[in-house]
Amino acid sequence: MEFHTPVISTETIDLLNIQEDKVYIDGTLGHGGHTLKILKKGGIVYGIDQDRKNLEIAKNRIKEAGFEDKFFPIYNNFNQLEEIVKKDIKQKIDGLIIDLGLSQNQQTGQGRGFSFNDETSLDMRLDPEKQDLSAEEIINTYNYDELYEIFSKYAQEIYSKPIIFKIIKERQKSPIKTATRLANIIRDFYKERHIRSNIDPSTKIFLSLRIVVNDEFNNLKNVLLQSLKVIRKDGIACIITFHSGEDRIVKQFVRDYSNQKIIIENKKPIKASFQEIKKNPLSRSATLRSYRIV
Repeated sequence: MEFHTPVISTETIDLLNIQEDKVYIDGTLGHGGHTLKILKKGGIVYGIDQDRKNLEIAKNRIKEAGFEDKFFPIYNNFNQLEEIVKKDIKQKIDGLIIDLGLSQNQQTGQGRGFSFNDETSLDMRLDPEKQDLSAEEIINTYNYDELYEIFSKYAQEIYSKPIIFKIIKERQKSPIKTATRLANIIRDFYKERHIRSNIDPSTKIFLSLRIVVNDEFNNLKNVLLQSLKVIRKDGIACIITFHSGEDRIVKQFVRDYSNQKIIIENKKPIKASFQEIKKNPLSRSATLRSYRIV
């Protein structure tokens, strides 16, 4: 199969300064791209993912590469970082990666609801076994004010009001059950108003739904605070974000704790290089910030 390529990975691994038999956590394992680079340098990795399918893909990939002896997969949400370290590792760790992007199979696959082209689902839950709220429920049951809160706050969609009216009108005809139908409703609005967009018009709305369904902002805030407790002195945390709201959370966190509990490793956030963006367009919105525990 074609494995997901993690973004800004070389820079991330360089910042972590991997040492033989030191312990690292990949809090967003995905297909194991970051983890494999750590393992090849001799590190020990505990890989966390709340998507069982991705966890299995990564386990098989790492086993085939011959690094399974130093790899420990954990099915959980990274917002449980402190509990995971206490229960499974029983010592402070030397480094942490949190990469907030979706893996390629999540972005493009059918039956998950993340893809604009998903004709079977509007789910968007990363872990359907443990999560109740889906994007389908939000789109079909939330009232105008609730939808406006999501679209204006997380999507920063300037046409939130008329788009919501259109969604409510369409769901009154029949429930909106697929990502394709929702995407087309938003696209049709843009076409009807002759509004041009450099990206797919449904991008921001989809992202806002994903953030709410998976409580992504709160999870990020929680893992940042927990990192202060579980990373040993001089250990490094690397956080890769893809949304301005996520980046603001990380930026505010490092400002609040800089020179008290952490030291910022890269004074300026690291963005994907032109060469990387050319090879992998999904990397264009990625931002890497890192800090060292003091």
